[in-house]
Amino acid sequence: MNEASVIDNPQRHRYEVHDGSQLGGILRYEDRNGVRVFTHTEVPAEHEGKGHGSKLARAGLDDMRRVGRKVVAECSFIDSYIDRHPEYADLRAGDTGR
Repeated sequence: MNEASVIDNPQRHRYEVHDGSQLGGILRYEDRNGVRVFTHTEVPAEHEGKGHGSKLARAGLDDMRRVGRKVVAECSFIDSYIDRHPEYADLRAGDTGR
């Protein structure tokens, strides 16, 4: 079984998870005033249940930790992911004390 891999595609403003030769999902983002805003996560039905959404979330959040940037989770999936993984809570811009 091939391990799915995640890449940042800055030209398209998204992270992409590739499952073999197929695009297994995307995490869209916008950069606003030095903050990365995660706007939408999408995993096609044929790739659901493979953990691709979580792979995308981890990759995007780990990338922002690596470069020292804060995030805003407009995407409900990413917002919930951070709630379920408190080790990422410090990345939220304008910490609301969640």
